[in-house]
Amino acid sequence: MKVFITGISGCVGHYLFDLLANHPEYELYLIVRNRQTLKFDPAAYPQCHFIFDDMRHIEKYGDLLKQMEIVIHLAADWGGHWGNLNYSVSLFNLLDPAVCQKVIYFSTASILGQENKPLPAVEKLGTHYIRSKYQFYKKLPAFPIYPKVITLSPTWVLGGDSLHPYSHATTGIIEMRKWLWLIKFLQADVQFHYIHARDIALITKYLMEHETAEKNFVLGNKMITAQELIKEVAEFYHQRVYCQIPIPNWLINFFIFAGGRWLHSWDKYSLAKRHFVYQTTNCETFGLDNHLITLPQILKSIGL
Repeated sequence: MKVFITGISGCVGHYLFDLLANHPEYELYLIVRNRQTLKFDPAAYPQCHFIFDDMRHIEKYGDLLKQMEIVIHLAADWGGHWGNLNYSVSLFNLLDPAVCQKVIYFSTASILGQENKPLPAVEKLGTHYIRSKYQFYKKLPAFPIYPKVITLSPTWVLGGDSLHPYSHATTGIIEMRKWLWLIKFLQADVQFHYIHARDIALITKYLMEHETAEKNFVLGNKMITAQELIKEVAEFYHQRVYCQIPIPNWLINFFIFAGGRWLHSWDKYSLAKRHFVYQTTNCETFGLDNHLITLPQILKSIGL
C-alpha cells in the first residue's frame, strides 16, 4: 500500500516513522524539506522513498500523488500563512479519489470552541498559523477527496527525546524549569488538555488500519488545570509545593491591557478565554496502550 506522508521530520512525524518504517504492508513516500532536521539516517531505510523538497513544489509530484492509497498530511508552517493554506489546497487537489482510500489531515484544536465546533473568532484574531488552519478547515468539504478525509486536531502536544525532536510544548516546559522556583507558588485559572506525540502516532496508525464512523477527532487526555500542571512538574523535579497563590483576574486583565502594544491579538484572546476544554479522544478510546497519560510518565519518557 502506497503511503505519502508530509511533516515526518517533526516530533509526531518521528514517532509515526518509528511505527511505519519497517512495516511490510506499507511503501512509504516521505517529503522532507530539510534533511538536517531528521534524527535518523535516511540511508538506513532503503525501503522508504525520501523526497527532499519543499511543500511549495508539491505540484511537481502530481503523477506520484495520484498513485497514493493513503496520505497523512502532518506538515505545518508555523510562521507562514501561505504554507498551511496554499500547499494543502494543492496537495488535496492532486489526489485521485478513485485510488486514494484515506487521508489523515492534521489540524489543531486551537481553531475549535465548545462542542469541538469551529471558532469564528479565529479568522480575525488568530496567528498566521492558526488562521490558515481555520481557513483550510472551512475549505475541506469542497474537495472531491473530502469523503475520505479524517481530521485530527491535537491539543497541547508533548514529546521528544534523544531520538525524537522536542515538541514546542516540551520546549516550553524546559524553559519553565528555570523559573520553577517562582512559578510553583502561583495559581492561574486555566484549563487545557495535553497528549504525547507517541500516542498521536499510535492513533494515526490505528485510523490507517481501521474504519470509524466518526471522521473528526480532538486528541488529548483528560483536562488539567494550570495549578495541577505546575504542581506535578515541580514535584517531578523534587521541588515541594507548600502553597499556590491565585493570580486574580484583574491582574491578568491588567497585563493584557499593559501588553496591548506587543501582545498578538491571539495572545490577548487566549489570556481572556483561559479554558481550552474539548471532547477529546486518546489511546484509551481505541483500546491502545496508554502508559504516557500522566505528566510524570511523560516527563520521565522525555528524559529531562
